[in-house]
Amino acid sequence: MEEYRKKCCLALVLDEKHEDSSVVKSAADLPYHTIIYNKNDSSEGQLRLTEGPMPEVLNTVFEDCFSKGFRKVVILNPTTEINPALLDEAFLSLKLIECCIGLKDNGDFYLIGMNDFRPEILAFLPPEDGAVSKKIIRRIGDQKLALYKTPTLKSEP
Repeated sequence: MEEYRKKCCLALVLDEKHEDSSVVKSAADLPYHTIIYNKNDSSEGQLRLTEGPMPEVLNTVFEDCFSKGFRKVVILNPTTEINPALLDEAFLSLKLIECCIGLKDNGDFYLIGMNDFRPEILAFLPPEDGAVSKKIIRRIGDQKLALYKTPTLKSEP
Protein backbone atom coordinates (compact mmCIF):
# COMPACT_ATOMS: atom_id res chain seq x y z
CA MET A 1 0.00 0.00 0.00
CA GLU A 2 2.84 2.38 0.83
CA GLU A 3 4.34 2.03 -2.66
CA TYR A 4 0.92 2.71 -4.20
CA ARG A 5 0.50 5.91 -2.16
CA LYS A 6 3.71 7.33 -3.63
CA LYS A 7 1.98 7.50 -7.02
CA CYS A 8 -1.04 9.34 -5.60
CA CYS A 9 -1.49 13.08 -5.26
CA LEU A 10 -4.05 14.93 -3.18
CA ALA A 11 -4.64 18.47 -4.44
CA LEU A 12 -6.29 21.27 -2.48
CA VAL A 13 -7.45 24.42 -4.28
CA LEU A 14 -7.64 27.33 -1.85
CA ASP A 15 -9.06 30.81 -1.98
CA GLU A 16 -8.91 33.58 0.61
CA LYS A 17 -11.70 31.97 2.68
CA HIS A 18 -9.87 28.68 3.13
CA GLU A 19 -6.19 29.55 3.38
CA ASP A 20 -6.06 28.88 7.12
CA SER A 21 -8.61 26.09 7.23
CA SER A 22 -8.15 23.00 9.33
CA VAL A 23 -8.10 21.01 6.08
CA VAL A 24 -4.72 22.50 5.17
CA LYS A 25 -3.33 21.70 8.60
CA SER A 26 -4.63 18.12 8.62
CA ALA A 27 -3.38 17.47 5.06
CA ALA A 28 0.17 17.43 6.41
CA ASP A 29 -0.62 14.27 8.38
CA LEU A 30 -1.86 12.29 5.38
CA PRO A 31 0.16 9.49 3.76
CA TYR A 32 -0.40 11.00 0.28
CA HIS A 33 1.71 13.60 -1.44
CA THR A 34 -0.30 16.83 -1.07
CA ILE A 35 -0.02 19.85 -3.32
CA ILE A 36 -1.76 23.04 -2.27
CA TYR A 37 -2.83 25.42 -5.01
CA ASN A 38 -3.81 28.95 -4.08
CA LYS A 39 -5.95 31.31 -6.15
CA ASN A 40 -4.47 34.26 -4.25
CA ASP A 41 -0.88 35.06 -3.45
CA SER A 42 0.73 31.74 -2.77
CA SER A 43 2.13 31.12 0.67
CA GLU A 44 5.23 29.08 1.37
CA GLY A 45 4.80 25.60 -0.07
CA GLN A 46 1.76 26.55 -2.15
CA LEU A 47 1.52 26.97 -5.91
CA ARG A 48 -0.20 30.02 -7.38
CA LEU A 49 -3.13 29.48 -9.73
CA THR A 50 -4.38 31.98 -12.23
CA GLU A 51 -7.97 33.07 -11.82
CA GLY A 52 -10.58 31.44 -13.99
CA PRO A 53 -13.79 29.47 -13.99
CA MET A 54 -13.83 26.47 -11.66
CA PRO A 55 -13.68 23.81 -14.45
CA GLU A 56 -10.59 25.47 -15.98
CA VAL A 57 -8.90 25.68 -12.57
CA LEU A 58 -9.58 21.99 -11.94
CA ASN A 59 -8.19 21.04 -15.36
CA THR A 60 -5.06 23.10 -14.64
CA VAL A 61 -4.57 21.27 -11.33
CA PHE A 62 -5.08 17.83 -12.90
CA GLU A 63 -2.69 18.65 -15.74
CA ASP A 64 -0.02 19.93 -13.34
CA CYS A 65 -0.24 16.90 -11.03
CA PHE A 66 -0.10 14.39 -13.89
CA SER A 67 2.82 16.28 -15.47
CA LYS A 68 4.69 15.83 -12.17
CA GLY A 69 4.45 12.06 -12.65
CA PHE A 70 1.57 11.19 -10.35
CA ARG A 71 -0.65 8.33 -11.56
CA LYS A 72 -3.74 9.00 -9.41
CA VAL A 73 -4.94 12.51 -8.59
CA VAL A 74 -7.79 13.52 -6.27
CA ILE A 75 -8.84 17.13 -5.82
CA LEU A 76 -10.55 17.79 -2.50
CA ASN A 77 -12.81 20.76 -1.85
CA PRO A 78 -11.17 22.75 0.98
CA THR A 79 -14.49 23.14 2.80
CA THR A 80 -14.65 19.38 3.31
CA GLU A 81 -13.13 17.98 6.47
CA ILE A 82 -10.53 15.38 5.53
CA ASN A 83 -11.58 11.82 6.21
CA PRO A 84 -8.53 9.58 5.64
CA ALA A 85 -10.70 6.49 5.08
CA LEU A 86 -12.68 8.31 2.38
CA LEU A 87 -9.48 9.41 0.67
CA ASP A 88 -8.13 5.85 0.79
CA GLU A 89 -11.39 4.67 -0.77
CA ALA A 90 -11.16 7.28 -3.54
CA PHE A 91 -7.51 6.51 -4.35
CA LEU A 92 -8.03 2.74 -4.23
CA SER A 93 -10.99 3.05 -6.61
CA LEU A 94 -8.63 4.69 -9.11
CA LYS A 95 -6.60 1.47 -9.26
CA LEU A 96 -9.37 -0.12 -11.32
CA ILE A 97 -11.69 2.70 -12.35
CA GLU A 98 -10.84 5.80 -14.39
CA CYS A 99 -12.70 8.42 -12.32
CA CYS A 100 -14.19 8.93 -8.89
CA ILE A 101 -16.43 11.61 -7.47
CA GLY A 102 -17.76 12.38 -4.02
CA LEU A 103 -21.04 14.23 -3.78
CA LYS A 104 -22.68 16.21 -1.02
CA ASP A 105 -26.39 15.84 -0.38
CA ASN A 106 -26.99 19.23 -2.05
CA GLY A 107 -25.53 17.95 -5.35
CA ASP A 108 -22.14 19.71 -5.15
CA PHE A 109 -19.04 17.56 -5.25
CA TYR A 110 -16.45 17.44 -2.46
CA LEU A 111 -13.85 15.46 -4.37
CA ILE A 112 -13.06 14.45 -7.90
CA GLY A 113 -10.34 12.08 -9.00
CA MET A 114 -8.83 10.66 -12.18
CA ASN A 115 -6.16 8.11 -13.04
CA ASP A 116 -5.31 9.87 -16.31
CA PHE A 117 -5.62 13.48 -17.47
CA ARG A 118 -8.95 13.80 -19.30
CA PRO A 119 -9.56 17.51 -19.95
CA GLU A 120 -12.71 16.81 -21.97
CA ILE A 121 -14.59 15.88 -18.79
CA LEU A 122 -14.33 19.41 -17.38
CA ALA A 123 -13.94 21.45 -20.58
CA PHE A 124 -16.58 24.06 -21.39
CA LEU A 125 -18.67 23.52 -18.28
CA PRO A 126 -20.58 26.58 -17.12
CA PRO A 127 -18.48 28.00 -14.27
CA GLU A 128 -21.18 28.57 -11.68
CA ASP A 129 -23.89 26.12 -12.61
CA GLY A 130 -25.62 24.29 -9.78
CA ALA A 131 -25.72 21.11 -11.88
CA VAL A 132 -21.96 20.90 -12.51
CA SER A 133 -21.57 17.54 -10.76
CA LYS A 134 -24.42 16.04 -12.82
CA LYS A 135 -22.79 17.31 -16.01
CA ILE A 136 -19.42 15.88 -14.96
CA ILE A 137 -21.03 12.50 -14.26
CA ARG A 138 -22.82 12.62 -17.64
CA ARG A 139 -19.56 13.45 -19.46
CA ILE A 140 -17.74 10.59 -17.76
CA GLY A 141 -20.52 8.28 -19.00
CA ASP A 142 -20.40 9.81 -22.49
CA GLN A 143 -16.67 8.99 -22.61
CA LYS A 144 -17.55 5.40 -21.62
CA LEU A 145 -15.36 5.67 -18.54
CA ALA A 146 -16.02 3.85 -15.31
CA LEU A 147 -17.00 6.06 -12.36
CA TYR A 148 -16.82 5.30 -8.66
CA LYS A 149 -18.96 7.36 -6.29
CA THR A 150 -17.67 7.74 -2.75
CA PRO A 151 -20.25 8.07 0.03
CA THR A 152 -22.47 11.15 -0.01
CA LEU A 153 -21.65 13.73 2.67
CA LYS A 154 -23.97 16.18 4.35
CA SER A 155 -23.54 19.73 3.12
CA GLU A 156 -22.89 22.50 5.60
CA PRO A 157 -25.96 24.63 6.41
